[in-house]
Amino acid sequence: MNRIFFYLFFMKIKYILINIFFVGIFVHLINLLEIVKIIEKKNSDFFSILYLSLLKLPSIVIEIIPFVIVISTAFLYKALISHNELISLRNIGYSILDIFKPIALAIFIIGLFIFLFLNPLSSTFEKTFDSITTKDFSDMYSINIKNNELWIKNLKDINEKYFINISNINLKNMNAENIKIISISKDDNYFYLAEKGKFIDKIFYLNDVIIYNINKDSYKKEKLLELSLNFDNQNLIDSISNYKHVPFYKYKKHINSLKKFNLYSTEISLYYLSEILKPIFLVIISFAVMGFTGKFKRNDSFFKVLFISILIGFLLFLFKEIITTITISTNLSFWLAYIIIFFVPLIIGLYQTINIEIK
Repeated sequence: MNRIFFYLFFMKIKYILINIFFVGIFVHLINLLEIVKIIEKKNSDFFSILYLSLLKLPSIVIEIIPFVIVISTAFLYKALISHNELISLRNIGYSILDIFKPIALAIFIIGLFIFLFLNPLSSTFEKTFDSITTKDFSDMYSINIKNNELWIKNLKDINEKYFINISNINLKNMNAENIKIISISKDDNYFYLAEKGKFIDKIFYLNDVIIYNINKDSYKKEKLLELSLNFDNQNLIDSISNYKHVPFYKYKKHINSLKKFNLYSTEISLYYLSEILKPIFLVIISFAVMGFTGKFKRNDSFFKVLFISILIGFLLFLFKEIITTITISTNLSFWLAYIIIFFVPLIIGLYQTINIEIK
């Protein structure tokens, strides 16, 4: 019994890896063309392009894995049917669920590996890719979140730079509170303290400001002060809200930061929940596909099986996108949204499995 279990387990692993390789190559070639377009004006050599393409590999695997699971399941069951192995297993007392158990375990382990290792690796590689392919603003400004506070370094020119600390900011209306700024220049160094401020385009407007001249050990008060910046509102938002490049172990911290800065939406929690439960969801997808492919006959065309499998995968993907859109537009609970996404393919798989068992 254990020999059959491990046979099906490793057979599924083999089909997953084969499909990752071939589907990955196809997507990678398309991605390579996009990379060439992105950096065509930088006169990059072959090795630079190769390096950038390698940085995209973890993200590619994460993106294609649901499709790979669908295709590999179709391949596996078609092979079992063509070699009369599925019938033989049924004849010796295996139910369709018994056959699926080692397959489910293989899918879960692959999904868990992708989540625990490729997810953080993808995050790191994507940030490296963006830093190489996008315009480098590091000599102008940098924006970071640390201890739920916003830290900004802004270089006005060679001789003057600001270090801005904001305890609270609403990034929807760009109102900031509890602001501390250190200005370092060639002539004088200043410390600014303001209760409130507002970002408008590339100007930071401060209200009721206390200005300390560190060099002269003196201070004065200003009703309104304008600071020129090298970034605008959208740059600020983009630096904080790119939730798809966050590794799984920072999900909770990132959501707390987004809530603090009024950038949170249920779409983000739904995405993070989907990523955390993806290993289980991949098993459910395979279960639904198995319910359709497991009933095909030995002489059925493989392309028919493959087409049905791809259609199922596409419809499940489309269904997930529809639920996500509804969640965003109606502010539906992300828990309820995911339960719907999770249970619909499960019910379809159960229905098909019961049909196979009673025949």
